[in-house]
Amino acid sequence: MEHRYRLIGGPGSPYSLKIRALMRYRRIPFDWLIRARVADEVAHVRPPTIPMLHDPSDNSYRADSTPLVDFLEDRHPEFRSVIPSDPGDAFLNFMLEDMSDEWATKFMYQQRWHDPIDQEFYGRYLGWFRESPAPRIKVEEFGNALRDRQVGRNAVVGISAENKPIIDQTFHTVLNAFEGLLADGMFLFGDRPASADFAFFGQMAPGAHAPLAAQDMRERAPMTFCWLILMDDMSGWNDGAWCDVAVTPGSAVTDLLRLCGDAYLPFFKANLAALEASKDEVALEIWGQMYRQRPFKYQGKCYRILRERFAALEPQSRQRITPLLEETNCLKFLV
Repeated sequence: MEHRYRLIGGPGSPYSLKIRALMRYRRIPFDWLIRARVADEVAHVRPPTIPMLHDPSDNSYRADSTPLVDFLEDRHPEFRSVIPSDPGDAFLNFMLEDMSDEWATKFMYQQRWHDPIDQEFYGRYLGWFRESPAPRIKVEEFGNALRDRQVGRNAVVGISAENKPIIDQTFHTVLNAFEGLLADGMFLFGDRPASADFAFFGQMAPGAHAPLAAQDMRERAPMTFCWLILMDDMSGWNDGAWCDVAVTPGSAVTDLLRLCGDAYLPFFKANLAALEASKDEVALEIWGQMYRQRPFKYQGKCYRILRERFAALEPQSRQRITPLLEETNCLKFLV
């Protein structure tokens, strides 16, 4: 009997989109279910985040997208891997994946819940997936309640008028990196997608539906807009090779690593310091502007894991990527 997973998530969840596309590319058999349709079944799952992966072999459920990537790699080495074979590149891929999940996600959230036109659209958009089929008034009632709840979380995520220029610059940096990449390639680490590619897909794809972000994306990065459509289902993509480790990574990887050194890693360091000092605010300067938000415990854990992974690299692999990490201002945050 075929071992077939059940992936439980939602079309508005960037992490669900990430894992769904990744599993399609890897050709791992699964069924896709909307969480609202199986809410009672997964009420006990912790953490209560999506996506959740049901494993029929032991009737277990797993959540959190990056651990799910690792679980599927360990469980299914026979399917196409999304982790570069070189340990140094695998670490760079992991850091970019984490940067997408923990920093780029801010522009995804802002594109939904900062401007009134986006708030209105996304409330109805997500309300329809939760309540349909239903009369429009019921969809809108739920959507309005969802909108109000999510807008109320803006301060937790760091969405504010003060932070908006920094988050906008993050979005435009990511768009520019991928638009440059797509002039002569498709993926960050070679002729096959890595988990970081799927992570950025997950964070950018919702913006392709948001009224303001979609227009910005089409004007600034039309090839990236098309790439997002393709990335949703790469099951038919031919196998390709990873980058030659003797060749310096392309400009897209370098630009994204520089984003790590400029914003994501300084934020991680400041967030961890705030947590350790029991402060109620993270405040740091990014690109000459102040960024403020509440400390976030999970991101403190992510920073510790990132540094542990860098420390665990074999000396030869660490030595190979050290010049690039130093050039992009990342190294001092990892040692």
